[in-house]
Parts: sequence; C-alpha cells; structure tokens
Amino acid sequence: MYGATTLAITGYRDEPVPHTFLQQDEHARHVAILLPGIGYTCDMPLLYYPARLLLARGADVLRVEYAYQQREDFTATTAEEQGRWVVADVTAACHAVLAQREYEQITFVAKSLGTLALGAVLAADARLAHAHTVWLTPLLRIDHLRARIARWGGHSLFVIGTADPYYDAAYLAEVQHATRGAAVVVDGADHSLEIEGDVLRSLEAMMQVMRALHQFLP
Repeated sequence: MYGATTLAITGYRDEPVPHTFLQQDEHARHVAILLPGIGYTCDMPLLYYPARLLLARGADVLRVEYAYQQREDFTATTAEEQGRWVVADVTAACHAVLAQREYEQITFVAKSLGTLALGAVLAADARLAHAHTVWLTPLLRIDHLRARIARWGGHSLFVIGTADPYYDAAYLAEVQHATRGAAVVVDGADHSLEIEGDVLRSLEAMMQVMRALHQFLP
C-alpha cells in the first residue's frame, strides 16, 4: 500500500513546484519520477499506467505536476527562459525526492517537454548515472537534447510514433546507439501516441508500450 503526500520543493524563482508524492508504506528501494509534457499531464495514459505499474512493483512515485500552459508568464517568455524554468523545477524535484530514502534504483518516465528537462538533469547529477529512463515522444529534433542523451549514455527506452513531428529515424538510431537502448516505434502515431481516427489501434499502441515497460523496468 501507499499514501499520497507532498514534499517541500522550491523551484524556479523560489516558487513551489506542484507535485504529488506517492510513497509506499514499507521501505522502498526504488523511486520513479514522472515528468509530463506541456499539456500532457500525469493523469493521461502514457504517464498514468506506467505509474500504476511502478507502484505495483513497490516503487515510490513522484508525479511532477507543472502546468506551464496555464501560466501567462511562462508562455510569454523566451524559449531559453522557459528551458531554464523547467530544468530548475525538475532539478529541485529530483533533489527533494532523492533526500527521502536511500534508493537503490531511480527511474524516470518523461514525456515531450519532460524529456528536454531530463536531458539536462541527467548530465548534471552523477547520482543518476545508473538510472533507468523512459523517453516518451522525446524531442529528437532538438540537437542539444540528443547530445545530452549521448553524453549520458545510460539505460534507455525510447517511445515515439512515426506521425510525431519530432520523429526522425536517423536521430532515433543515433540516441539508441549512444545508449544501447530499446525503442518502441508506433506506425502512424502522433505526439500523444494516438492514431487519429482509430481508437482500437491507439489502445493497441498503449498495450505495446506497457509490454515494453514491463520488460524494461527493474
């Protein structure tokens, strides 16, 4: 069993970082950190079901719940400032949750914008050298993200659809090679990993992802 609580997490401009910490009643050796997209929340399928799987396996789960799309000060600022904002918030969240217990295993499940922040965080924290990372619809066309993934080079699973505007087969092969990672590529799936107009195929894609996660996660 687990309970929901909050931690003291202060991020960019000394503002609190919205989150929910799902903590096992018994001592957990594994922690997972969920990093959503700009409009894709932790309650949506690609993050909700992995969290359920991780909780069932006895992991503590930190749901980072930033909602930048609802903040005019975020959307009005420059892309560089937005990047600093997200990285500061995610860095603060990581430091706070890793202070809770002596975890033996760390897993990240990051979606879209979350993958951009994750690339920076992994490069900056030696404690994360052996983390497991799930890159959901990563922003592969951003050069510095691919470079950070390559420099980190850790245990990775990449999930993306061929109709995603950030999909590029050569870039995916590049990060797979750098990390010796696995990949799930869903034909016709968009940036939400859904196949437009085909609910059943979209659900099958979700099952494909969950099977891969079942094998990938420690």
